[in-house]
Amino acid sequence: MSALPNFTEIENAVSLETLAPQFGALELAASANIKRIKAGETLYVEGEAAPYCYQIASGVVKEYNTLEDGRRQVADFYGVGELFGISELDEQLHTAEAITDCAVRCYPRESFLNAVESNPALSHQFLGTLMTRLHRARERMVMLGRMSALQRVSAFLMRLAREQRTTYGIQFLMSRQDIADHLGLTIETVCRALTELKKQGVIVMPSSRLFSIPDSDALEASTNGSEHLH
Repeated sequence: MSALPNFTEIENAVSLETLAPQFGALELAASANIKRIKAGETLYVEGEAAPYCYQIASGVVKEYNTLEDGRRQVADFYGVGELFGISELDEQLHTAEAITDCAVRCYPRESFLNAVESNPALSHQFLGTLMTRLHRARERMVMLGRMSALQRVSAFLMRLAREQRTTYGIQFLMSRQDIADHLGLTIETVCRALTELKKQGVIVMPSSRLFSIPDSDALEASTNGSEHLH
């Protein structure tokens, strides 16, 4: 399975001329166009043609759908090195928006898929990406179908810690609203859950954008436990 992205890498200055490709053959990465987008800018919109697939060189992107009543459902967040926007159809299934300033590699879809088909090493990497995506989707299905509000928030904090490979000074790069839209909760519930975890000493939050986990076992127990937030 491919390595999880390290979201903290977005804080480092990135030289696109010297950045080694994190996926695939050198010639494939060299053929990619680089698109820079500011935080809040849209890369593509649900229903648009999908001539490209994408890889993040720096920054963080979210994919979401807009429901009929205007609410958003955030499908996932993508960090440095991750591929996204790979649709089985000829149109985009989600809208992609930059959470931070981003640099994104844009691979022509047909060229990319042809390279995957003809290059065994590239094919193996791509399969790992798909398996990771499938694992995330399964986790989210269980979370939305079985977990309480506090469990969902706890599980999300564990994901951030795992991806940033630390239990100290973990960053919230996405907004509380983004987290709520991803977890199927209201922003008020997310804030109450964080307050409850702080009160219990499960997490420490020196600021609204940072948290630390003094006891990983306690956070895991919270993920597996029960509570009464709705």
